[in-house]
Amino acid sequence: MRSHEKRVNVCPRTQGKYLVSVVLTAVFALVTLSGTLLFSADAVADAAESQAVAQVGNATYASVQEAISRTTLKNTTVTLLADVTESVTITPPKGVRNVTFDLNGHTLQATESGGAAGFATITVPANMQLTIVGPGTVAGGTQPAVDCRGALHVEGGTFTSDATLMRFAETDETSAQGSFSGGTFTAPTLFNLLDDAKNLGYVTVRGGEYRGMIPAGLNTLVLLSGSFSDSSNLAPYLADSLGLIPDGTSGDGTGDGMFHVGDLAISSK
Repeated sequence: MRSHEKRVNVCPRTQGKYLVSVVLTAVFALVTLSGTLLFSADAVADAAESQAVAQVGNATYASVQEAISRTTLKNTTVTLLADVTESVTITPPKGVRNVTFDLNGHTLQATESGGAAGFATITVPANMQLTIVGPGTVAGGTQPAVDCRGALHVEGGTFTSDATLMRFAETDETSAQGSFSGGTFTAPTLFNLLDDAKNLGYVTVRGGEYRGMIPAGLNTLVLLSGSFSDSSNLAPYLADSLGLIPDGTSGDGTGDGMFHVGDLAISSK
């Protein structure tokens, strides 16, 4: 009996210590879990931020195409935040017809998909207008840098392709428009028609540096200013100008091998 009573007197004290230990362990576990959850949330947020490649307004997106789809009448500028490999189509929400693409010093590279079946880096559908500003690069690789059925305005940037750089389409349903006021353009063929086009559309060059060939017979292409590496087919495209001035005629006479469209002639029109 005494032994039993002794055990009864000790058990509550031992049980109390056990409960305190359990509570402290639980509190420690909760604190640790809370810290882990907070750390995980911060890590996820940091990872999402690091994966952002484009921005519209204050919002960032993991793809350029998604950013284009989130433009609004108030925020129509898509800003590139990182170098990215992605072929995009200018398809903003209903009601948005004009989009500005700010390269922001980065490169947009076409997605390679096995040669002729691939898509241009940027596709501008009919009834859409795209303005591209630099600095930055649009690289087509084996594909064109731009396919255009709508309207394209280029104010700056570097554009490259291993094939045709820019393709435009005038069909029975639509007529493309192009306007180039600045930038550097390099490809074997600079301008040409899309496959189903009857004509080029209406393309005007007002400035920029063009390294590559312009095919003959693009009767709606007009050159008002700019510098060109290949002058073989340019004469028919010169509009109201004094002609081509070869580089290397001043200074040490070396130049860069480019031909520059002369000053616009005074016209009575």
